[in-house]
Amino acid sequence: MCGIAGEVTFGKRRPSRESVARMCERLVHRGPDEGGFHVSPQAVLGIRRLKVTGLVNGSQPVANSAGTAFCVFNGEIYNYRELKAGLERDGYVFKTNTDAEVVIHLYDRKGEGFVKDLRGMFAIAIYDEVKKRLLLTRDRAGKKPLNYTFTPDGSVVFASELHALVSHPSVRRRVNTEAVDRFLSFRIIPAPLTIYGDVFKVEPATVLTFDERGMERKKYWRFDFTERETAADEGELIRKMTGLLREAVEVRLRSEVALGALLSGGLDSSLVVSIMSRLVSDPVHTFSIGFQDKQFDELRYARLVSEHCGTVHHEHVITPDSALGVIHELLLNFGEPYAFPSAIATYFMNHLARQFVTVVLTGDGADELFCGYNRYKTFDSLTDLLERGDLPVKVDRELLGGACGDISVQYQSVLTDGLRDSVKRRLYSKAFRERLGAEFPANYLRERFARTGGLMHRLDRAMEVDCNFWLPDAQLVKIDITSMANSVEVRCPMLDAKLIEFVTGVGVRHKLAGGNEKQILKRLAANFLPAEIVNRRKQELAVPLEHWLTSSLRGEITRTLLSEESLARGYFDPDRLTEFVGNYGEADSYAVWTLYILEVWHRTAAAEAPFHGAESEGRSLLLAR
Repeated sequence: MCGIAGEVTFGKRRPSRESVARMCERLVHRGPDEGGFHVSPQAVLGIRRLKVTGLVNGSQPVANSAGTAFCVFNGEIYNYRELKAGLERDGYVFKTNTDAEVVIHLYDRKGEGFVKDLRGMFAIAIYDEVKKRLLLTRDRAGKKPLNYTFTPDGSVVFASELHALVSHPSVRRRVNTEAVDRFLSFRIIPAPLTIYGDVFKVEPATVLTFDERGMERKKYWRFDFTERETAADEGELIRKMTGLLREAVEVRLRSEVALGALLSGGLDSSLVVSIMSRLVSDPVHTFSIGFQDKQFDELRYARLVSEHCGTVHHEHVITPDSALGVIHELLLNFGEPYAFPSAIATYFMNHLARQFVTVVLTGDGADELFCGYNRYKTFDSLTDLLERGDLPVKVDRELLGGACGDISVQYQSVLTDGLRDSVKRRLYSKAFRERLGAEFPANYLRERFARTGGLMHRLDRAMEVDCNFWLPDAQLVKIDITSMANSVEVRCPMLDAKLIEFVTGVGVRHKLAGGNEKQILKRLAANFLPAEIVNRRKQELAVPLEHWLTSSLRGEITRTLLSEESLARGYFDPDRLTEFVGNYGEADSYAVWTLYILEVWHRTAAAEAPFHGAESEGRSLLLAR
């Protein structure tokens, strides 16, 4: 695993090796083992490398046979041996035994279509000196991040992480107000936006090409939940799925360094550990975290799975103080506000794992593919409930309003744990509302649902939206950033391309039936795990935030949000923010946490004010109080 960065110019100015080196210095945690550069009159490519395969001769950047195209690559290509054999039959000669060299020769052979042959996780940058072209691309699901920007002089700068990218002296740190608004709703910033107005994320399954004429974007793959696997015998579906999942785990065991697994005690990670344990000769090292609050503590279930699978098990208990202690580091590495407290738990799990292994497998991705979130059940029954006027407590009644026929509004009502639109309207300052413009509040999910097939089942549409939005922007970025902060490589068998294409074609009736989520996966897992694990109530990996925010962390949260610096930020009306923060309870915990993360990020990032007069308006309101 690696961190990559670079600068490509399309005019007379030469790119800055010093600036790319500065970006790479900020990516050392992603690749502590070695670094490398390619320098030419129009391109500087840089990399920090974590050695997992090709320990002796796997250095990057790598070049094609003619020395005219150069590549830096972050990720793992699990079918690289098979691809290499095919390229050798075509006459390509390899100097290394790494997947990075396979990537550049495959590009040489097939052009930008090479990505369709890759089975794995990746973020890739290729500069072609003959075509004077830069190519940036990411894997299908979006496991590996990549960000880019255009500088005022027309250069393209890219990097794996935002904080590295904005260290380039030509990159502006102007805050994007639309991104702030979306963050406050969803607790994340969906791609292609970033917190910075001039910086963007490369979207999953997308190839971007840059040359002197500008940028071209092509989508090379998409999640498709249209039912295709129509076998009447569910047993046959389970047999096929078992074979694909076993193969997905097996190819992810290819490594020249020690492997382990993150084990939450839930169904998905437990199933991966069970299959993994059957494929290796030595006991698997497993890693779990727990809490003093027993309501959130899953260590008992993780121990049960460890005993069942014969793993060497390791545990760590998180306290409120230790959780708060890593927030600044996490926000620095995310590079933008990110308010999912489960990132804290994932960070500590990877920190524990790094003491024993370099690579871990996880069960991430199964919820989005197998209809695993509790919100899917609520969403599925929402139409009937709306007609009866019998809304569940979890549903945002204010959000629904009069738009009960709009599927995107219905879904957001069960999805949002950030600030409701009514709360944002009340808290926003006049200047910030004006900056957002007439489109506030924007219905971001309406566009996402419009891209799905209108004839598909509503749950298939919701899962497809989640796979293109929630999965990469909320879940996979968390996995990548928290693991790479600890120099750990995470591999996700549930998100294997072959498995995805099979599972997305399985009808929703096999996934959610009678209120039983992940039905077909549970039936598969019954062949591998104790019934207590298979049938237990789902509990997402989280921290006891509601309790912490109303007890041990309340003082810190209140002091931060009601400080002069926070009240003068310009986003919010100081009086209304003071009232909201001063009186919050457990029901407001995620909203308050989201506000807190935005303020702490600002102090970490030293970003530019998002609009002129923001601070002055906030300060004048503060002084008038």
